[in-house]
Amino acid sequence: MTNINVDSFREKMDRFIDTFRKEYPLSAGIRITWQDKILYRRLVGCADYENQIPLTGDSMFTLYSLSKPFCAIGLMRLKEKGLVDIDRHPGAYVPQARGFDSRVTIRQMLHHTSGLPDFKQTKGFEEQYPYVAGRDMRDYVEKLVDFPMFFEPGCGARYANVNFVICALIIENISGLSYADYMKQEVFDALGMKTAVVGRDGLEVEKQVKGYEVREGKILYVGKTGEWMLGAGDIMGTLDDVYCLNKAIKNKLLLKPETWDEILTPSPLNRMGMGCTLTRWHEKRRITHNGGALGFRTYHVQLPKDDLDIILLANFGSGEDIRPKFAEGVYAAFYGADDLESETVEMDKGYIVR
Repeated sequence: MTNINVDSFREKMDRFIDTFRKEYPLSAGIRITWQDKILYRRLVGCADYENQIPLTGDSMFTLYSLSKPFCAIGLMRLKEKGLVDIDRHPGAYVPQARGFDSRVTIRQMLHHTSGLPDFKQTKGFEEQYPYVAGRDMRDYVEKLVDFPMFFEPGCGARYANVNFVICALIIENISGLSYADYMKQEVFDALGMKTAVVGRDGLEVEKQVKGYEVREGKILYVGKTGEWMLGAGDIMGTLDDVYCLNKAIKNKLLLKPETWDEILTPSPLNRMGMGCTLTRWHEKRRITHNGGALGFRTYHVQLPKDDLDIILLANFGSGEDIRPKFAEGVYAAFYGADDLESETVEMDKGYIVR
């Protein structure tokens, strides 16, 4: 696609969003970019509903699992320097992980094909070892080795935060920096992510967006969760920060082209690259990153051939997952499509309401 009527597209998007909000609760930042030009940007709702503070362009959203591709970039930088071999066992770099099945590799972890037991998905783990804010995640990893694997390493696929938690610990142990400091120095600053930060329990950030749920028409403050999120879902940032991921992939920034090929090649066991999902969308190659847990839902779609980028950062974790519907509406407005059937992307499996 080479030409688009920008004014017409923006009018279509405004109508779509206005109609969409009548049916689905939505409080979000939206950015749609084509060939590095912002075609549409809109902020609807509030960053703080109690005080009626509206969302702005510098509002800081919790990204949750949209953090994973950035973690993968950080780890692959160490690989390129010869400091990490992703085909080795994670215990080579994190001693507390040595007890896991000897066949597990870091590469499998990046693709969610490791079979490792998970803090949240493994029956009995949280009951026996409840999450305590500020406790070293290495302690939890050491406890987790006593629990059964989901499947033999490399023989199945299961999305689990533990894979990226251990990747973040590898980054810390090899770099000698905290994960937050390493990511700022080696990824955020290098990509021009001016405001992105790695969050932690109790960290207050300027322009921080509060998380909500909508129940029976009522907006309920629920905050955010930091449980089991190190490396897996702990980044906070703006719409513009997230767009830097598009630029990194498109222009092959920070990493060699062959490394980007590794990241963007899905495992034959699933559709997962390293921190991303790769599918066909209306017969177009699609790279998807998403995240969602308590109070937030995030979504990032890249169509490389047409250089179209779609970002939705929402601080409503509404009961029905609206992200696929939102993306289809954007597609129809951009391409003038009537047929909106496409391959679906498996989103986050539920979230917590407290």
